[in-house]
Amino acid sequence: MSRPSADRAVLVIGAAGGIGAAIAERLAGLGARVGLADIAADALERTRARLATRGDPVRAWPVDVRDAASLARLRAAALGALGELDAVINCAAVIHPGAVDAVPPDVAREEIATNLLGTLHVAQTFVPYFRARRRGHLILLASLGGIVPMPGGSVYAATKFGVRGLGLSLALELRGTGVRVSVVSPDSTETPMLRAEALGGGSPMSFTSAPLRPEAVAAAVERVLRRPRLETLVPAARGLVGRIIAFSPGTIRAFAPLLVWLGRRGRRRYLDALRSRGRGRVLVGAS
Repeated sequence: MSRPSADRAVLVIGAAGGIGAAIAERLAGLGARVGLADIAADALERTRARLATRGDPVRAWPVDVRDAASLARLRAAALGALGELDAVINCAAVIHPGAVDAVPPDVAREEIATNLLGTLHVAQTFVPYFRARRRGHLILLASLGGIVPMPGGSVYAATKFGVRGLGLSLALELRGTGVRVSVVSPDSTETPMLRAEALGGGSPMSFTSAPLRPEAVAAAVERVLRRPRLETLVPAARGLVGRIIAFSPGTIRAFAPLLVWLGRRGRRRYLDALRSRGRGRVLVGAS
């Protein structure tokens, strides 16, 4: 968003809550024309209505990223309402915690279809539009779980490793076309999805440190829109540790017992905090 924010049209997919809603709120507050999309229609409408009460110019449409035809309809609706699209941000994701041999095959397929194939469908839907205009910015939300192994969340990690690989590869494919691709990989973030992990016995790796606020990730995405870069890890310090582990994956085996112990302790503290806030019944939600 190097030019004035009010001149930009941005579509946020996976915007019903969590990180996506925080991104939409931040960009709308800066004057961007923002479109929202999500499969959770009721939650999406609540987010749209909340932003509208502030006077922010937002539109919203239902979408299922697992369905390429649904995304094609979204593209047509968004272009009809916003006139153009300068950026598309995909945050749509789900998680089903558990060891890989404990996750039913149909549940694993649903997670892969949403997180990985859904991201691919988003790219296949909007990249041709950007390529034809010779400009545009596609931002994919991955995760530090796409860099660091996540025992107890192997399926989710596999999808986020894939999202990261897709984004980095696509950036090379589009080199010289005027189309930007960025991958933003946040650490664990305070969202309904993280609560589902905690309540469902998810990977201890998700709780080795205090979770980020969605607003912190939204701020990072805004910076990427203003000054495009290929990959952004949030926060940078924890991301550096992830890069070291990625460079030499075998090193994590030596530290795994300590990390698991820290993560289990962190998860207990997180659950205690949830119960004290009366949110221990929350089981699912947007990323």
